[in-house]
Amino acid sequence: SVAKQARIYAKKAAELNPSWGKPYMFIGDLYAGSGPLCGSGTGFKSQVVTWAAVDMWARARDIDPAVASSANKKIGQYAQYFPSKSDGFTRNVKQGQRYTIGCWIGVSTTVRLTSG
Repeated sequence: SVAKQARIYAKKAAELNPSWGKPYMFIGDLYAGSGPLCGSGTGFKSQVVTWAAVDMWARARDIDPAVASSANKKIGQYAQYFPSKSDGFTRNVKQGQRYTIGCWIGVSTTVRLTSG
């Protein structure tokens, strides 16, 4: 897919300059925009992509002070799209456990649920 290829190039850019956060910001944006690709656009499968996006934005923030403010803003914006605790309960998914996101993303992340 185009997104998968874009991620490859972003990772190469990050390898060339390990303290540059923009490639991780870009990967986070790719993940955040993948809800409609990985699910119906709403619901659990579409929402879990936000976990991977937050992982990338947090990594960008942690390595590059120049993107920290932007990364924190995106993390705050997208936290509202996390699946609810009741959605997690019906899928036997608990806060803090490891979860592998399928679709083209294919990464392991930490479950984050909202109180709803």
